[in-house]
Amino acid sequence: MNSKPWSELPEYSRFWCFCAASPWSEGQDSLVEDHLDRICREWTAHGQPISAGYTTVDRRLIALAVDEQTHTASGCSIDTRMKALNELSRLLGIDLFGRMMLYVRSNATRTWEPVNVRQARQAEGEFLNTVAQSKGDWQPILPIEGSWLRPKTSA
Repeated sequence: MNSKPWSELPEYSRFWCFCAASPWSEGQDSLVEDHLDRICREWTAHGQPISAGYTTVDRRLIALAVDEQTHTASGCSIDTRMKALNELSRLLGIDLFGRMMLYVRSNATRTWEPVNVRQARQAEGEFLNTVAQSKGDWQPILPIEGSWLRPKTSA
């Protein structure tokens, strides 16, 4: 059984997102997809299969989602998933867990640049978003202005 296609997971699915410190190469796409498919396919909680899927964005973001209607992703199952993601990080030679930097660009034709949160709040353009409560709340690329990073001020 393959992982669940991202588009078939309900909007309320529990959500996690990881951002790579640098993009993986085109030649590593199949490694990433095979590894993520295996993580989602083999994900269980208390011996019960979990309905999970993934998507990637710009060879930098990895989003995982779980439909918890039938089985909840428990602490042990999340730990197992993290070990598998650590293995992927090692295989790629790229940190997937850094939370100190955000990636911004002035427009879609530019490359993503790492900046700290303070710099990101002052930047113009868009950023790679890793924050959401559920799959349906997530937008992978957000304009900085008006986002959680820099909310619009009311006049």
